[in-house]
Amino acid sequence: MHPGDVGHFLSNHMAGRDPAPYCLLYESNGNLEALLLFSAFRSSSWGLLVHPHQRDAGFEAALVEWAEQHLRQLLTVSGSAKEWITTEVMNCDTLRRDVLVSRGYVADPAPAFFVTTRALQGEIPGSVLPDGFSMRAVAGDHEADAVQAVHASAFARPWQPGEYLQVMRSPTFHRERELVVVAPDGRFAAFLVYWLDPISKSGLFEPVGCHRDFQRRGLTKALMYEGLRRIAAQGMTMAMVVHEAPDDNPAAAALYRSVGFTPKYSSFDYRQKR
Repeated sequence: MHPGDVGHFLSNHMAGRDPAPYCLLYESNGNLEALLLFSAFRSSSWGLLVHPHQRDAGFEAALVEWAEQHLRQLLTVSGSAKEWITTEVMNCDTLRRDVLVSRGYVADPAPAFFVTTRALQGEIPGSVLPDGFSMRAVAGDHEADAVQAVHASAFARPWQPGEYLQVMRSPTFHRERELVVVAPDGRFAAFLVYWLDPISKSGLFEPVGCHRDFQRRGLTKALMYEGLRRIAAQGMTMAMVVHEAPDDNPAAAALYRSVGFTPKYSSFDYRQKR
C-alpha cells in the first residue's frame, strides 16, 4: 500500500464523510503498528496494513477478526444488503493469505488488480496533444464541478452535487497534483492525480481517467508523461499505478504499458460470507 492509497481513500472515497469509523489506527506503547480501512457504502470491504516489524500470524489473525466484526457493524448500520465481505491480498503475501484461508475466506480464481511500476531515470518522452487541447493543474475550488464531470464520465460513477468539492477540501488532497487536459470547448477531457512518498521516493497515480467523449485521442497518455515529469522533478525515482486485470480492462493495461509500466505484483480478492 502506497501512502497515496490512504490519501485517495480519505479524499476521493470519503468525499466529505467523517472518516472516524472507516480509518482506524492500532497503536502499542505509542507506536503505530497497523492501519485499517473500511468501505461500507459502495462496497463491503476492509483493508489492513501491518508494520513490517510486527508481521506475525497470531497478531494478524486477531486484527482480521476485529476488522470483520467492525465491518459487519458498519454494514448493519448502513442497511447494506451485501452478502459477502472482501479484502485484497498481494500474490507475494503468503502470511495474509494463510490467515484468511484459515478463517474461511475463498480467493477469486483470477487477479483483480496489477501493481505496475516504472523507473524515472532517463528521459521521459514529451507530451503531444491534438490541436486546441492543453494541460494544466486544477486551478481552484471554482473548478470542482468541471472536475467532477470528467470523473463521473470516466468511471460511470454517480456523484452528488458539490461532492467533489469536498474531495478537494480534504486535508489529504493536494489540488496542484490533479492534472487535467482541457478540450477546445473548455471541458475537462482527461485527468490524473498523483501522490508522493518521500520515504520510498515513489509516486502513485490514482485515479487516472478520460471523459468518454474524448477517448482514443492520446490525451491520457500525454497526461501520464506530464505526470511522470512532475513526480521526477520532485525527487521521486519510481512511479506506480494499479490497474484492473487486462481481461477486465484492456484499455487501461495497454495505456500503462505504452508509457513504460511493467507488472510487479498482482492482487486477489478474498471473500467471506457475511
